[in-house]
Amino acid sequence: MKNKTALYVSIGVLVLVLIGGFVVIKEFKKAPPTIGEEEQQVELPQVDPSVKVDVKPKLDGKSIILAVSKIPANTTSIEYELNYTTGEGLPKGALGKITLNGKTEIERDILLGTCSTGGKCTYDTGVTSISV
Repeated sequence: MKNKTALYVSIGVLVLVLIGGFVVIKEFKKAPPTIGEEEQQVELPQVDPSVKVDVKPKLDGKSIILAVSKIPANTTSIEYELNYTTGEGLPKGALGKITLNGKTEIERDILLGTCSTGGKCTYDTGVTSISV
């Protein structure tokens, strides 16, 4: 009687192990879950070749003047990205958007550094080249 009970228990354990193995294998074969929706790529229009962009350093060394001229009349805004390297070799940058309100020329002072909401600013020094 003890042998039959041990046999039934062994068969029961074996069946549970086989079922568990199939469940684990099935889970591993599933495709990984996707996070969120696929990113949509938006194709931006090319900049009209007649547009002129100029970057001039200000005398104080704390900011630059971004000047854009010959902007097509149907342009509503300009987004820009400046990249530069500080004197310490750190890569930095500035991003922004300028609403044109019908203007075909603009100038904008852009700070080379950071300012807190309390008005305290830290300026980047030793900047020698800027890419727009």
